Amino acid sequence: MTTENKHSSTPSNQLELWLKSDVYLQNLGFWERAWGMVKVPYTQMPDLPYLASIPSGLKRAGAARVLDLGCGSGWLSVFLAREGFFVTGIDVAQHAVELARTWASQEGLEVDFDVGDIAGLPYAPASFDAIVANSIFEHLTRELARATVAELKSILVPGGTFFGCFDKVGTGPGEYYTLEDGTHVYTDKGRRGMFLRCFSDDELSELFSDWTITEIKTLDSGSRILWAHT
Repeated sequence: MTTENKHSSTPSNQLELWLKSDVYLQNLGFWERAWGMVKVPYTQMPDLPYLASIPSGLKRAGAARVLDLGCGSGWLSVFLAREGFFVTGIDVAQHAVELARTWASQEGLEVDFDVGDIAGLPYAPASFDAIVANSIFEHLTRELARATVAELKSILVPGGTFFGCFDKVGTGPGEYYTLEDGTHVYTDKGRRGMFLRCFSDDELSELFSDWTITEIKTLDSGSRILWAHT
């Protein structure tokens, strides 16, 4: 494991340049490679202690149109569509989206799946009543997370709802160097290019400082779930 410091803590006015950098493009390449190894949709729902609270919380908020941010192969999109929500899932990996479409089709569910980068979401203002982001933000740098949260607020309706699970990460084995903001960039063969970052409680509060945070809860695993409204 290495802890080499390299410059890439990027101010907002340089975000566009950062998104064109080799470091960021290698990160996108990691997700294409990782999902490319998956041949068929894995259709078993994960055993998560908060899973049932997601649809119940969205229903209490009166949400109907939901964006699943970083949907991967679509498990959360499918789960919410089963619960009657109108779901759109988006992921940067083309193959992951293809797997998600296959799964939804097998169940006869109407779910919209888009290929796209979180850094440039292709949605108009007020497109969604709610956004869910399960284990997504730990794969963003701090500056990209800030830009993403601002964009999410713009594509939600006024009073829209956000749910996120922020995993406790960064303590396992691997070879990586560390960006100035604390983000790990992995260099070992299996995870080359992947970002991994653990957001502190203070950083989460700062990210959502102009939202109304209704709940932050730490799970036994150390992960935190966060509910907020615009």
